[in-house]
Amino acid sequence: MRKLRARLAESHQLHGLASDPLLHAVRLDRFRVSITRSMWFFLALGLGFTTTGVHEFLAGHLSAGDALWWGAWLVEPALAGILVTLLRWEAEMLSRGLAVDARPVVWLKRVLLGATLVTNVWSSLRPPVEYGVVFLHLVVPLVVFLIAEVVPVIQHRCNEARDRIATNAPAAPADRAVPAAPRGALKLPTHLQAVLGAKAAQVRQEGRAVTPADVQAAVNVPDAFAVALADQFNAA
Repeated sequence: MRKLRARLAESHQLHGLASDPLLHAVRLDRFRVSITRSMWFFLALGLGFTTTGVHEFLAGHLSAGDALWWGAWLVEPALAGILVTLLRWEAEMLSRGLAVDARPVVWLKRVLLGATLVTNVWSSLRPPVEYGVVFLHLVVPLVVFLIAEVVPVIQHRCNEARDRIATNAPAAPADRAVPAAPRGALKLPTHLQAVLGAKAAQVRQEGRAVTPADVQAAVNVPDAFAVALADQFNAA
């Protein structure tokens, strides 16, 4: 009976920890990172394929001894670099709750991906025409375009779901309350406040002040930012 009661008590404790909303928020954030990395990887593969089509369009009639033949290999990576930079910025803005619907942003993405689509399809239409090649040069740029549109949406929706979970999390009991991140000159997202607050509570239970190393163990921030956050926690 004592063993069964001990196991039952342990099961209740494990269930309480596993069902903690903040734990679900952390898992969701890790899932978002995993999904985003996979999408970036396949986006890079698609852009690698379209690079050959752009090169064929620009320099397919030239030999390797021509300077343009070598320079043509840089056109698609340059366009792709601009696109990836733009997508990273858009995803970050959406994660902060800011809509990115300005016409120059939309048109820049369309021009970059439209140029890739046109050059790839045009290069595949040179005789002798192979319909399988034409299909690939049509579909792959379209898939790349859709991935470019989907990545920011994935970032935004996952961050929104994570913040909703963290916001609806019940308050901790008084004997194990977790201090919130201090509100001062440095503003933090809700989920980071919760993570840092939990770390600060752990450190204070050890009877010592919060250090920059403690901050960086909880979240990935630069050294100067970690120092400032540690000072805010200790002041609070």
